[in-house]
Amino acid sequence: MRHLIRLVLGLLAVATLCFCGYQTVRYIMQNSASREFNTELQHAVVETRAAKTSETETNQLSSVEETEAAEQETALQETAPIEVDFDALQEKSSDVIAWLYCPDTPINLPVVQAKDNDYYLYRLLDGTPNGSGTLFADYRNDRDFLDGNTVIYGHNMKNGSMFGTLSRYKEQEYYEEHPVMWLLTRDKNYKVELFAGYVTQATSDAYVFAEDGEQIPELGAQAMRQSTFEAEVDIQPGDRILTLSTCSYEFQDARYVLQGKLRLLSTP
Repeated sequence: MRHLIRLVLGLLAVATLCFCGYQTVRYIMQNSASREFNTELQHAVVETRAAKTSETETNQLSSVEETEAAEQETALQETAPIEVDFDALQEKSSDVIAWLYCPDTPINLPVVQAKDNDYYLYRLLDGTPNGSGTLFADYRNDRDFLDGNTVIYGHNMKNGSMFGTLSRYKEQEYYEEHPVMWLLTRDKNYKVELFAGYVTQATSDAYVFAEDGEQIPELGAQAMRQSTFEAEVDIQPGDRILTLSTCSYEFQDARYVLQGKLRLLSTP
């Protein structure tokens, strides 16, 4: 009898090891597939805007040309650093509503919106099942980012992809290196001026859509009081907030949220 029990326990141990190995291999393969898919997508639909005039070229310009170059540089600072081909992008999926970009980070990704908050949780943009999922806006939000607060969700991936780098905003230095993001849509571009990042509960006020614009300053002030970094961003009634949300592990159902003020730029 004891021999039989040992045999059963041994078989269970082997089965557990095999299952864990399968899950690990599956996780690695899906991560690789997600990175490859999004890299190909970036190459297909994203184009970096023309670089600024180099210092050597500037030294060779006349005073009039220098003035024009300075004006052009100022204009470039107030436009998104990338352009997105939304016609090509929406051929991949009609659920695409935006593109989110943070320079020098893995965040250079499409944002979708479905009829619920489950569909893209474990699917790529084209609907392929994948544990990395796709960045998606809350289905209850206005798809044109007209709500006082729009929430975008993404997985906290161990390899840093998707929203795996958000928690790095716990450090002031990282914020100072990446103080803004860019949100591009078919019709409008926004500079996202980041003002707060903090660990919170899944039911906190960070997820209030704030249809009444008068709520925004208080929500902003509340967020800044909890923030793990300090920022000088002025929040006024009628401003709109973008909230990026990912899982955190300080307690059950913890979330790390990064919030920024949407500032409308010139028409794309």
